[in-house]
Amino acid sequence: MVSRPLRLALGAVLFATGLLGLAAGGGAQERAGVARSIELSGTISPATADWIDKALGDADDDGVELVIIRIDTPGGLDSSTRDMVKDIISAPMPIVAYVSPDGARAASAGVFITEATDVAAMAPQTNIGSATPISIGPSSDNEVLGRKIANDAAAYARALADGHRRNGNLAADMVTEAVNVTAEEALDAHAIDRIAANEGDLLGQLNGFRVRGPKAQTLDTTGLSIERRDMPFFYDLLQLIVDPTISYLLLLIGMFGIAIELLSGGSVIVPGAVGAVSLLLGLYGTSQLPVRVTGILLLVLAVALIVAEAHLAAGGVLGIAGIAALVGAGLLLYDTDSEALEVSVPAVIAVGVVFGGMLVFAGQRVVAAHRDEPVRTGWEEMIGSVGEVREPLDPEGQVFVGGALWRARPAEDEAEVGVGSRVRVESVDGLTLIVRPLPGDTRSTA
Repeated sequence: MVSRPLRLALGAVLFATGLLGLAAGGGAQERAGVARSIELSGTISPATADWIDKALGDADDDGVELVIIRIDTPGGLDSSTRDMVKDIISAPMPIVAYVSPDGARAASAGVFITEATDVAAMAPQTNIGSATPISIGPSSDNEVLGRKIANDAAAYARALADGHRRNGNLAADMVTEAVNVTAEEALDAHAIDRIAANEGDLLGQLNGFRVRGPKAQTLDTTGLSIERRDMPFFYDLLQLIVDPTISYLLLLIGMFGIAIELLSGGSVIVPGAVGAVSLLLGLYGTSQLPVRVTGILLLVLAVALIVAEAHLAAGGVLGIAGIAALVGAGLLLYDTDSEALEVSVPAVIAVGVVFGGMLVFAGQRVVAAHRDEPVRTGWEEMIGSVGEVREPLDPEGQVFVGGALWRARPAEDEAEVGVGSRVRVESVDGLTLIVRPLPGDTRSTA
């Protein structure tokens, strides 16, 4: 038999062991955190900037310990890039840039975003660089302005890289010299911090990594689970709408549809409805992009010339000038300074010619149809109108035609016409309408 004191001691040991186990379990559960993986693909635009802002805000609200931004971009707008850089720098948690998957790139604007993060990593078969602004390329009209833009962008890239103890000289060369390097070359030059085959491998390599810069700390990625967040359809749609080519095409569709509706006197409805929706979407996309006044003026001039051609029949001279202005507006409307976000020249020329030609043709046909219609004034307008008998025509009564009551009588070969009968006006005798009942609609006065 075990003595009572021994049993009490054994129970106390087991109880203490249980408490220790619970504490250890609780600590492990508390340590298990989340690394959120956010998609950033396609051109950098106001839509992608809004997405990153929202995604980082959600990560902060959810208490996420680490954020990975999966980058695959050809570049984009400078203004949107700087907005994203500010969001990344101001985020409370460490941000990791991961250029992935294999075959992806961080070109142009992608360089600045990558260098702005606390950890820069790439998949093995990826590349980074070519951050030269398009406005300082061979087609630049202002050498001084181009040099200023280049110096500004280079200093920006250098500051972001130096701030995280990475190679600022190479970052600047990616701007001024359009240098582009592979993942291995970037790692050897200390332009990035890690090369990882996948996100699991990346988290493993970052355990114990010393973050440099404003968020200096030693990362502990033990037990972190990866939670992926892809760009929602809504932002994909916005990204499509703010594409300069798409925005321009939506503007043309909107103008074309509304013009057809106006020329047809509002009787078609469908072109007007489609045109209104397209015009609003096109205006939204255009409002998100930098525009040139010249492009806007050309667009207005194009519409005026095409409408004038339809009404004046100038032998096609005004129509051709309008189409040329339409194409010129598409080429000059947006000032994105980015090869990744520019208007497609072949698409603008082709669509401008087709839409402009169709609008001229439709306008001429509608105007010609109106000119061919016989002019009818006064009582002649009543001929053929259909009305309803309000007082029996015996032989004279009243009919309701054209929104008013008229004195009327039936044609000579017609009998009495009862109330409610539908009649057609055949002629007018002074202020009296001569009417004939519609076939099968004669009613008695009983």
